[in-house]
Amino acid sequence: MDKIKFLIVAIIAAISFSSCSEDEPAKMLWEVSATPAENVKAVFDPSFYHQIQITADGEGGEVTLKCTNYKSLNLVGAKNSNGEYVDADCHFSAKVTEPGVVKIILDKMPEGFKETKSFLQIDGTEGKDSNSTTVDITRKP
Repeated sequence: MDKIKFLIVAIIAAISFSSCSEDEPAKMLWEVSATPAENVKAVFDPSFYHQIQITADGEGGEVTLKCTNYKSLNLVGAKNSNGEYVDADCHFSAKVTEPGVVKIILDKMPEGFKETKSFLQIDGTEGKDSNSTTVDITRKP
């Protein structure tokens, strides 16, 4: 009788664990491109805590992030009157330009700047699912 009770509890636990993983929303998946390549590097790696890593020199450039599985995107943080997220310390602005696409403009840094790091959070919604991605932006002399 104890074996049957143990078996029933084990089956219920297995069903509970498998159903929990199905309820988790999908991670946001990204295609990234950066220009000019000699000034800006951008990489997406879902295993990193900050899933998108952008490194740029003082000349700046442009990064386009295209989410392949969430079309409704929102940039978290202070925005100007044009709806752009603006970071004065790291000299960049970001804006959702079309469904599923974020454009980041990296402005030229002032002469003699020191390495600066900033973060941008992008929230995504698709149907009943929602998730977020953190972008790590580093400017190096």
